[in-house]
Amino acid sequence: MSEAQTKSSYDEPTVMWRMRREDGRLSHAVIDPRQGAATVVWFINDRPLGRRAFQDWSGALRWSDQLRSQNWKAGWRPVPE
Repeated sequence: MSEAQTKSSYDEPTVMWRMRREDGRLSHAVIDPRQGAATVVWFINDRPLGRRAFQDWSGALRWSDQLRSQNWKAGWRPVPE
C-alpha cells in the first residue's frame, strides 16, 4: 500500500494584531482564509467595524499592515501578548 501525501494548509481565522487606546478601547484585525482568497475583518471592542475581501493572502496581509500603521498614527498602541 502506498502512502498518500496530504497537502498541509491552515485555513482558520487568524488574529493579526491587537491594539489599545489610552481610553481603554481595544481594536484587532482577523484574516479569514477562503479557498485561496482572504477576508480581513477589523473590530473595536469586539464589535465588527468593517470587512474587506482580497483575492489572495498577500493582499490581505499588506492591507492589515496598513490598517495597523494608520491606527498607530491615530494613537493606538500594540497590546502585549
